[in-house]
Amino acid sequence: MVTNVLLTGVGGQGIITASTVLSQACRLAGWEVKKSEVHGMSQRGGSVNSYVRFSPDERVASPLIPEGAAQIMLAFEPLEGLRQLGQTSPAARVLIDTRRIAPVTVDLEGFSYPDDVLDRVLASGREVSVIPAARTAGELGEPRAANTVMLGALWVLLELPHDVWERALRLVLKPKALDVNLRAFAAGREMMEAH
Repeated sequence: MVTNVLLTGVGGQGIITASTVLSQACRLAGWEVKKSEVHGMSQRGGSVNSYVRFSPDERVASPLIPEGAAQIMLAFEPLEGLRQLGQTSPAARVLIDTRRIAPVTVDLEGFSYPDDVLDRVLASGREVSVIPAARTAGELGEPRAANTVMLGALWVLLELPHDVWERALRLVLKPKALDVNLRAFAAGREMMEAH
């Protein structure tokens, strides 16, 4: 079976890095994997989506996830998660961070960040797990490791061995960032297991 994972958020949150780690972990496990990204105004906090499709036993024909077919969504920013709900199946698992990052358009006159974003995602009918990844990464002393907290939570939903995740992190991340990211991964896993 092919699994479709959508990672969404804004530029600067490490979405492309996270999707690269996930892709490498799948590859190291011997799985078929394809990855694609859509960058908005990522340098200015615009939308960024990454699609990762993988399977241990089937060919993956395309890196693009068909509309409404993502089985798992990692929403690194709540409003971006709400915007991308239509890309997920009604039975999707949604992992969503609580840290709000106002997009450029919210700074325009007449626009504001909605107060009920998380409530709307929780009411979507999907199985939603709230993962305070940014807060957790900050407590570990490295706010940029929030993406790895989300990957640790994702690991609980997948049948990938732990060792391939660690090897993937070592391949993708700079050596000086590895220790804190391994701790961030473990923290995300523990939070998800507690759900």
